[in-house]
Amino acid sequence: MMLRSRLTQAAQAAQRAFSTSPKAMAAKQMTVRDALNSALDEELARDDRVFLLGEEVAQYDGAYKVSRGLWKKYGDKRIIDTPITEMGFAGIATGAAMAGLRPVCEFMTFNFAMQAIDHAQLREFVKPPVGDRQMPLGRIIESPRSTWITEINDILNRDRVGEVIAPPLDKSKPDKMEAARLIVIRRRKMKKHKLKKLRRKMKFEWAKVRQRREMRKEKAFQAKLMAQIKQAEAFSAEQHVAEILRQANETPLPRFWKGRRLPAFIIKQKLGIK
Repeated sequence: MMLRSRLTQAAQAAQRAFSTSPKAMAAKQMTVRDALNSALDEELARDDRVFLLGEEVAQYDGAYKVSRGLWKKYGDKRIIDTPITEMGFAGIATGAAMAGLRPVCEFMTFNFAMQAIDHAQLREFVKPPVGDRQMPLGRIIESPRSTWITEINDILNRDRVGEVIAPPLDKSKPDKMEAARLIVIRRRKMKKHKLKKLRRKMKFEWAKVRQRREMRKEKAFQAKLMAQIKQAEAFSAEQHVAEILRQANETPLPRFWKGRRLPAFIIKQKLGIK
């Protein structure tokens, strides 16, 4: 009973501390974009080994504005714009992490991350025995391409005199200019994609407009039909026959007066007819 009462008191104290703590009272609502931006800013300020790389994350502030303001605050060495090579900068991030840095690799959309699937590592977790408090052991399953990488490194490390292994780099175009050109190309592609989405959306919008026009025409036709029905219900045969007899007995007005064609109201004035 004493143990149960102590546990109850501790739970009540923890609940009161949780509900009235300054952190809970000072909770702030923000969007996911702002939360990611704030977390990146805190980590970049806390640890000099942290850096961000990806497509258009620096000067353009990211495709979805997650890295807004970070390039101006931390510069080119911490916020790095990369070419449109997901497999390339994912490999750079993997190598930097293996070297002790803390890279944050941003992909524009998740389907582009499939280009860098070769850098994924498969882990097999071993279940510890019962009663052991150690963390699960991880064993990395090596990719079969590791042997290829070893062979390529051996070829590159050989002393080959007079042989060109790779084509020379184009010195006339610096890396920043080339990256800027690729960014312009990506922006044009994104603009075309947005226009295509807008056309698809406007196709349905114009269909709705045409439907509303047809509905207005249908309502106008129904109103005209109802007016004709009301006129038919108010029809009187006696009045109709009397009107026809009056028009038949009425003497038609002459169209000409002294050889000149005049309007009907002037001819009535000349004849003295009201």
